[in-house]
Amino acid sequence: MKYRAMWTAVAVLSLSSLTTAASAADSAGVTAFIRDRHLTRYSVALSDLNGDKQSEALIYAMATTVGNGQADLCGSGGCTLYVLSLTPTGYRLVTSISVTRPPIRVLSSTTHGWHDLGVSVAGGGITARYEARLRFDGHRYPSNPTVPPETRATGKIGKIIIESLPENR
Repeated sequence: MKYRAMWTAVAVLSLSSLTTAASAADSAGVTAFIRDRHLTRYSVALSDLNGDKQSEALIYAMATTVGNGQADLCGSGGCTLYVLSLTPTGYRLVTSISVTRPPIRVLSSTTHGWHDLGVSVAGGGITARYEARLRFDGHRYPSNPTVPPETRATGKIGKIIIESLPENR
């Protein structure tokens, strides 16, 4: 009984260390991306999009130091959403998606092994706001949710991971 308690404690500490290591890698990749892109106004969410038990990062970006903190990554239709695959040494850019607006949702449906994403689309000539469904094509998500073959999301099955516009940093 004494040994069982000891091994349980060791297992819990090991799992806790793995979680901390994974969080550190996630943080390092996200931090590197934010630094490399000179982001100043953004929101970050982590979610396992492809079922590999490793979080991907979704970064909703509005402004950079290059644009003096103004919304230089936005147009009348919305701002840029980056999807990153995080690696032990940093990150790999999966997709840069223009003209998106919160809420950003990870849908329960999948395409080519990756969760579909839901983004709000409005402005830029679009008269009625709607949620676009972005499907992974085996390599990336579409770079613009308004370009054919655009797909509207039906139902609200999924989880909102970025709910509102980011605050200034």
